[in-house]
Amino acid sequence: MKKKVLAVVMSVVMAAGMFAGCGAPKEEASGNNAAGNEADGAAAGAENNEAENAATEAANDAAQAVTEAAGGEGHSVGFVTFGLGGDFFQMLADEFVTVMTDAGWEAQYADGEFNPTTQIEACENYIAMGVDVIVCWSVAPESMDGVIASCEEKGIKFVAFVAPTSTYDALMVSDDAELADYACKLAAKWIDSTYADAEDHSVPVVVLSCRTADTGVVQADELVKIEEFSTKAKFVKEVECQDESVDEGMAATENLFTTDSSTKVILTAHSALATGANNYLTGLSSPVTDYSDMAIFAINGDNAMAELIKGSVSGETPLRGMVMTGSVNDTANEILYVCNGVMAGELEKGYIQKAGTLFVDADTVDEFLSTGTVTSVTNADFD
Repeated sequence: MKKKVLAVVMSVVMAAGMFAGCGAPKEEASGNNAAGNEADGAAAGAENNEAENAATEAANDAAQAVTEAAGGEGHSVGFVTFGLGGDFFQMLADEFVTVMTDAGWEAQYADGEFNPTTQIEACENYIAMGVDVIVCWSVAPESMDGVIASCEEKGIKFVAFVAPTSTYDALMVSDDAELADYACKLAAKWIDSTYADAEDHSVPVVVLSCRTADTGVVQADELVKIEEFSTKAKFVKEVECQDESVDEGMAATENLFTTDSSTKVILTAHSALATGANNYLTGLSSPVTDYSDMAIFAINGDNAMAELIKGSVSGETPLRGMVMTGSVNDTANEILYVCNGVMAGELEKGYIQKAGTLFVDADTVDEFLSTGTVTSVTNADFD
């Protein structure tokens, strides 16, 4: 479908270029002829108008074809967000509206306020409005059964986002365990390269975890398996944190290095803990000043973390990499793909769309910072 849309868009661009290239000379020629011969000028003018009308009609038809190929013409969608309490959530909501609108959809979002009742009310409002698709990032998926039943009754497609509901027309989700495995693989690439001459399983690795949510539990359970991904890594211990804050990450790392400064690699599923660990190790009280043989790897993050990763290239920071589930633009385009698919009947009920993975490290950080995504390295490079 995406290739089809791209092909039509390219046709529009080429057609517009051809008409622009041919139209101007005709107008100039007709003006010159009119100065010398009124009859010829009138004929040329009529021919020119006919050509312009044909060009306009062809361009309109091509633009219509793009909209139809995109599947959005006359369709409407409402996105019930998890909440808008952070930059990521707002950026995703705004990008969703932009991408869907550009594809011909009538799109809007509602603030879920991290509250199941608020989310249900937002969904019910969209149902009353008669939207074609509801995309919902549920705070409490088990509470959405009534909403889903109403959607089925009204013929509205329900797309569950991130959090699986009991039933859905489509589910967009990331595999938490798989993402953690890719974090291990990214870390293993650095460990085995940096310590190529070290004895097998001799490089001390510590996992900073926070097991207050299911995702944190699943991903910590994977990160502690680092020895399965690296021939040089030695898993030493897991340090369980009480929350995911930067301050907690700093405190945990300070306690760790106060008792044992031999740790060379820190893995964590939480970007804030990774930032805290980096802040401590680059701070005035840190016992470490040379980061050439140290590394921190994390799951998910933002441009601020990417800037810290960029600092590792010149030896300024130990934060060397993160894996992510895609940029907000990638995610918005995946939502578009799913919405088009369920409306066109091309995706069967119960379809599951897995999020892609971005690998940000010294080799790809510039690409990420300049484009917001990474395409030069993919899952296939680690599988």
